[in-house]
Amino acid sequence: MNQIYYLAKISILNPEEATSILFSKGWSVTVAAMVLTAATCISTILAFIPNPDVSEEIRANGLMFSPISTAIIVLISSYLAAFFISRGGAWFGGVANFGQVLSVMAWTQVLQVIFQTIVVVVLFILAPLAGIVQIGFVILGVYILISFVKAAHGLTSLLMSGIIVILASLFAFLGTGIIFGGVINRLLS
Repeated sequence: MNQIYYLAKISILNPEEATSILFSKGWSVTVAAMVLTAATCISTILAFIPNPDVSEEIRANGLMFSPISTAIIVLISSYLAAFFISRGGAWFGGVANFGQVLSVMAWTQVLQVIFQTIVVVVLFILAPLAGIVQIGFVILGVYILISFVKAAHGLTSLLMSGIIVILASLFAFLGTGIIFGGVINRLLS
């Protein structure tokens, strides 16, 4: 537990050092995938705590905006983003492979669980403040991910890393939409 706390703290204070510590753990693709899956499921549950009673009209008969479908969408998007970040970084001279980027994505999702837990605690103490804290954590999470990608690929520019993350995210969301849209289309027809 102490190692997780230290890595979480250093991820915020010095993402480059956190990336090298994360890589020194030597996570295989399987371990990174398991961590990503577990953290995504926990994060999704935490995200649904503030408003569990989403109406059936919004859920489209249970196919959308349920915790399970949300977790599946986030997982598919994360795997695709890891693929596109590894390939996109290579186009710009980056050195990280898919397994390393997947490890970064998994650890970023673990940080998201920590952030979501803090937001839920703040929600129970002072609800209006929880929204502000959530916005702050989203901004911090994006900065950490961009910094991790910069360090993983050995890039010199945070801007270039940001462009890679944005483009990879767009392609990942597009790919997820195509995949999930095809699944929903088959289920509804």
